[in-house]
Amino acid sequence: MFRSIARVVVPVGMVSVSVLASLANAQISPNLPNPIMAPNPLTATISIFRSNMQDKIMKAADEMPESKYSYRPTKDVRSFAEILNHVADISYTLCSNVKGEATPATATATGSKTKIMARLKGAFDYCDGVYSGFTDAHLNDPADFFGTKTNKMFVLTQVANHDALHYGNLVTYLHLNGLMPSGGWF
Repeated sequence: MFRSIARVVVPVGMVSVSVLASLANAQISPNLPNPIMAPNPLTATISIFRSNMQDKIMKAADEMPESKYSYRPTKDVRSFAEILNHVADISYTLCSNVKGEATPATATATGSKTKIMARLKGAFDYCDGVYSGFTDAHLNDPADFFGTKTNKMFVLTQVANHDALHYGNLVTYLHLNGLMPSGGWF
């Protein structure tokens, strides 16, 4: 009896895994960057994730109409514009920490969508400069994370982690306003 069941279950299971694997592969872009052969594969991996999240955030910022930048689902949470300014603030703070310099003095952007997006882009460009000059050899260099002693790899991963966290907020705000994010699967 067991052999009869196994003769059916095992082939069906193998076919199911094969079908699911091919469906999963169909969801991943063939142009996905591959950091394996990069001179600094760990830094490249973190940078790819960060860059992807920042691209999604910029697309979300562009997608939301300026008239909805003040939108907040409840009085207890940040508005769409406040989230974008917060992401810029933290990007400047964390990337300057890794770079070993004071956080650049930038004023919170108020008013127009154009000004807010320019400030956000400025913060992302600043981080690009930090990541592009960074090597795996320095990932374990000491760093400070809001008073906690850690290493630079932790801080660099938190930039992307923070971006991903708030991208989720932005997607929710877009959906609540009947808009679809254009960030794609990856």
